[in-house]
Amino acid sequence: MTGSEKQQSWTGRRRIQAAFDHRPVDRVPRFDQTVYSNVASAALGRELLVGGGSLRFAEVEARFKGKDAAAQFEERLLEDVSYFYRSLGYDMARLPWRDTRQPAAKLDELTYLFGDRTREGPWEVYRYSPESHNWHGVDGWLAGGDVDRLCAHFESLGGSWPGPDRDPGRFASLERFKKLIGDGPALAATVASLGIPMWEPAWLMAVELAPGLVAEELDRQCEQGLEDLGLAAEIGVDVALAGMDCCLNTGPAFSPRAFEKLLVPRLKRITDKCNEVGIRYVFRTDGNTWPVADLLFGASGVHGYGEIDHQAGMRLAGLRKRFPRLTLLGNLECGGVLVSGTAEEVRRAVRDNLEETGGTGHIFGASNAIMTETPVENYLAMLDEAGRFRPG
Repeated sequence: MTGSEKQQSWTGRRRIQAAFDHRPVDRVPRFDQTVYSNVASAALGRELLVGGGSLRFAEVEARFKGKDAAAQFEERLLEDVSYFYRSLGYDMARLPWRDTRQPAAKLDELTYLFGDRTREGPWEVYRYSPESHNWHGVDGWLAGGDVDRLCAHFESLGGSWPGPDRDPGRFASLERFKKLIGDGPALAATVASLGIPMWEPAWLMAVELAPGLVAEELDRQCEQGLEDLGLAAEIGVDVALAGMDCCLNTGPAFSPRAFEKLLVPRLKRITDKCNEVGIRYVFRTDGNTWPVADLLFGASGVHGYGEIDHQAGMRLAGLRKRFPRLTLLGNLECGGVLVSGTAEEVRRAVRDNLEETGGTGHIFGASNAIMTETPVENYLAMLDEAGRFRPG
């Protein structure tokens, strides 16, 4: 580290920028994309709405009550999330995954309908499970892998899609969040996501049976993403935390050829736009990505890799050797040692994880989320130990 770098005032945003540039930092930057609300509340000693299925269910309930309740919920959400990231010294902040759909009907105390079941278009039923804090789909228009219905929907969009939504009002909450977190931390946002929903069998069948229609849908995703990146840059977004799940523990959910033909060219358009507007693009996916790694982290031009799945065999040392300029986000096993280990075992795992990169080009955090089962002492031990590590 040069003398000028030692003297500079380090902010979270500067640390994140240094991580993407692979420059030395005073300490490893820290970021977690999701912390379940119960863990965050225990860590800070007050009830907070910051992440997880309980938050998404609560927002849907507020929206069902009406516009005033929805506005009050959003105001509290923005305040809670900004307070959380500032209080725990994170170097980057983002709004959590939300469910901003307007429910059509409340089916029971824990279940809502979205859309119109009597029509051919998309509809879904979601239910909240209090014991797991999980907000999940239980029925929908593609149930049973209805690939014919999906393809018919794509065909109808092909003749009626008006083009990307250019309304800047869609980013109003993100703009307010930026003002609340101030100039200290970097701002991440889920913009310009691109991918094939691997948990929908109909989509996977469509990749094989109707690749042309899938390509047209990915074009629509891409065009919307390009528009959104321009709007995000105007607000001051530093990192697009995007991509889309595409791999299981055993490998990709669809063929490397589909990656190469369908995903990579459009992803490259998005990363080129990011370079133009000054945003770093992080592709997030769980699972074993090695079979498509050269496509996903090389040919696509992405700047970073998030949700690096430790339990699926993804190790930082191997990734750093294969992709020396790729910035790595997370990797501490969120469903393993953080949940079931002791605080000292967590500390040891943190040190082992950071030593794989030396702390350069690495934004430290859990492999995906700080899950609802995580003991708060383990979570706090993780943050503390990462703060103690000094990059070599």
